Amino acid sequence: MSVEADAGESLSWFTVAPESPGYSLTLVPSLLAVSMVVDGSERLEALNLAADIVDVKLWELRGRAYREALDSIGYPMVDVFELIEAMGVEGLETVLSYAENIIEDHASSGEVPWEVEVFADLLGWEKSPEELDPDTLAYAIILSFTASFNKTLNKLANGP
Repeated sequence: MSVEADAGESLSWFTVAPESPGYSLTLVPSLLAVSMVVDGSERLEALNLAADIVDVKLWELRGRAYREALDSIGYPMVDVFELIEAMGVEGLETVLSYAENIIEDHASSGEVPWEVEVFADLLGWEKSPEELDPDTLAYAIILSFTASFNKTLNKLANGP
C-alpha cells in the first residue's frame, strides 16, 4: 500500500482507528516516507498514526517467542528514516509483511526474503536471521523495528 501527500495536504483522511481491520504494519513505511518530506503538523500527524499502528500491532502480536526475540536483537544502529533510505519503502514493507504473516498465520511464510538479512544487518542484530526459528524471527523484526522507530521519535523530540 502506498501513501502520497504533498507538504500542504493534511493526513486527516485517515479516519479509521489503527486497531481496525485493514491496518497493517505495511502501511507504516509509507507513513514514515511521507513524514520525511513534510514538516510541522503533517509530520507529527504521520508519525503519530504510524506510532499508533505499531503500538496496536505490538500489543496484538505478543507471544511465546517474544522473550527470545528480545535476546536476539540489540540497540538499533539506525533510525527509521535511515532504514527507509537504505532499504526503500518496498523493502521495509516486505520485511514487516513477512513478520506479520508469520505471527498472524502461526506458520512460516516460506523462504526468508533477502531484505530480512539487510534489515538485521542495518539494525545490528546480535544473531543472524538464519539462527532464529520463524516465530522468533518475526518477533525480532517487530521489536527491532519498534526500537528503531522509538529512536527516531527520541531524536525528533530532542531536536537536531
